[in-house]
Amino acid sequence: MERLATLKDLLGALARSYIFLALLAAVLAYLTFNALVPQPQVGVIKIEGSIMDAAKADRIAQMLEYARQEPSIRAVVLEIDSPGGLASASEDIYLDVLRLRREKPVIASITTIGASGAYYIAVASNSIYAKPTSIVGSVGVVTTLPSPQKLDENALTTGPFKAIGSSRRSWTYQTQAAAESFQGAVLAQRGERLKIPKEELATAQVYNGIDALRIGLIDGMGSNSDAVEKAADLAGIARYGVVDVKKALNLTDFGVIFFVSEEQLHAPTNTAPINYYLYLEQR
Repeated sequence: MERLATLKDLLGALARSYIFLALLAAVLAYLTFNALVPQPQVGVIKIEGSIMDAAKADRIAQMLEYARQEPSIRAVVLEIDSPGGLASASEDIYLDVLRLRREKPVIASITTIGASGAYYIAVASNSIYAKPTSIVGSVGVVTTLPSPQKLDENALTTGPFKAIGSSRRSWTYQTQAAAESFQGAVLAQRGERLKIPKEELATAQVYNGIDALRIGLIDGMGSNSDAVEKAADLAGIARYGVVDVKKALNLTDFGVIFFVSEEQLHAPTNTAPINYYLYLEQR
């Protein structure tokens, strides 16, 4: 009997040892998996201010490329607060967002304003969110016509438009072509979600978020957090972190410094106080 009891105790001890080793192996496997496979992330890319120089467009392109290549980033949110900028820069970013979207879900979240070139960028995403008071739209182009050709006996040009680039008529056609390219992108990306005809879109109006939702320029009302949740849902991830791509790349903004003299600050003006009245049309 004593031998049987001893044998049972030995078997019990071995069983407990195996259970402990199995639990230890499971914990080590879990820790190893987490170390080798990082937690899924939703990358946030902020597009703020006017896009008026190539350097700013290049920084945005760099963030988009990082988000595309980084395996831990499973979805991306574009936080947009911009009135737009150069047509060429906006178009480049639009194409980069389309490239990213082919591999990972992209959600645009318009905060205060997402107009003109900034809206051009937004339509490349899977879905667009905005606030009720956000400014959305302005699907068009603004440009300045070249100055009329002037005769100058001291200047020599090898062509009639070498000095000004093109005729005013030709520049008008080029501007219209750029506007139609922008409109075509909106029509293609919004598809059946767009509830207004091309003719109204071409008027380049801006809309508040409520009207933008009604006519199909955006997909829903929501905060930046709602956009992050939507992006994670499209990526199929339930537990995730949020990473600011700009900080991950250690990018810094730079601006142009303007010097103003004291004389300019105190220069006299010919303006006088006046009352202005704003009349709103009845809908």
